[in-house]
Amino acid sequence: MHKIRTHHKHEEGKIFSRLILIIGFGIGLSLPIFPNFVKTILSTDSATSAFYSTMAIVMMITALTSTFLLRKVERSTIIKVSLIILSASFFALIFVTRIQSLAILNALQVIFLLFVVMTLSLYVRDFAKSRDLGKEEGKFFKYQNLGYFVGPLIGGFTAVYFGYETAFILSSLAFMLGFLYFSHLRIVQKHPAIVEGKKQPQFKFFENLKHYFREKNRRKVFIFTLFLMIWLGFKRLYIPLYIVFSGYIESMTGIILALTIVPLILMEEKTGEYADKHGVRKPITLGFTIMALSLLIIFFNPYTFVNFFIIVAAHFGMALVEPLQEYFLFKNMKKKDEDNLYGIYMTADPIALFLTPTIGAVILIFFQFNHLFLFFGIIMAIASGFSWFTLRQKLPDELPQE
Repeated sequence: MHKIRTHHKHEEGKIFSRLILIIGFGIGLSLPIFPNFVKTILSTDSATSAFYSTMAIVMMITALTSTFLLRKVERSTIIKVSLIILSASFFALIFVTRIQSLAILNALQVIFLLFVVMTLSLYVRDFAKSRDLGKEEGKFFKYQNLGYFVGPLIGGFTAVYFGYETAFILSSLAFMLGFLYFSHLRIVQKHPAIVEGKKQPQFKFFENLKHYFREKNRRKVFIFTLFLMIWLGFKRLYIPLYIVFSGYIESMTGIILALTIVPLILMEEKTGEYADKHGVRKPITLGFTIMALSLLIIFFNPYTFVNFFIIVAAHFGMALVEPLQEYFLFKNMKKKDEDNLYGIYMTADPIALFLTPTIGAVILIFFQFNHLFLFFGIIMAIASGFSWFTLRQKLPDELPQE
């Protein structure tokens, strides 16, 4: 799932930073355990992969219909309803024993988490524009990364010592806290960044689709976002399965997933600063190269514990790519087109998250589990080549905001 840039060095920007921290924590709690929780119900890695592919289709439909929702419903309403449903659905997971109920609850989580991420991204973008804050002003993913760092640590240890149910309850409480915090902002502070604009009810899907892909740089950012989300889908599904498959418990999964956030915290701000001065081609290409080499090394290396460190090191590559997604996108999107085109861009997520477990399921039919690292390493190598040969070193000036 996409991360959201927050201007946390500014007093007003802390409104969103705190909310995104809470949401990142809520998501992070379930990251070390959810793939293995699904596997306890479905029994096999292939079936687990198929389940994730199905949820990606749900995400795709959600992204495609999001334009209509953003035009018809106030953003604050979308966030509040989404946080309530996320809280209820995570709590309900403690009663799940069958695939049908698991599918319904996870579909709700996929749908409304996507709504929250999209809506907050647009809020933060509008907030930044209204305050004329430059990209140099602390614009990186610090708070959400902090949530993703602490969440897996607590979630992994909680699952080991108190069970999956307790971890899901903590996730539910985190999203309810997010709802209460956002409601407080809306009612008490009446902050100008939260005030709604006038909604426009037009919904022209095919025109939006053509308009988005008409511009070559928007096509490029869609493709390299697709590759990055394949990496993220691989990390969230197969790394927890790999760790448990190797004989370790969920607390180790939580530690490793938390450590993968450290390179992002250390490097993402510097990556954005480098792109401002020197362009995006080199960091994106180098980032995918690091990810590709890491996966290939893991495939050939028989020492599992060493591979855990390589998994963490691979995220130095991710830190060179992730901050440049929306930076690249908003360089090539007018503000007046955000509600229409952002949902089109977000379909890169479900497409990638469908492809990842689908490719994984096919690989697992014919090969052993560790061959996943070989094939996905090759995919990241293709991403590196695509970035080098298609991206310009310097981006054009941002499109005028009409």
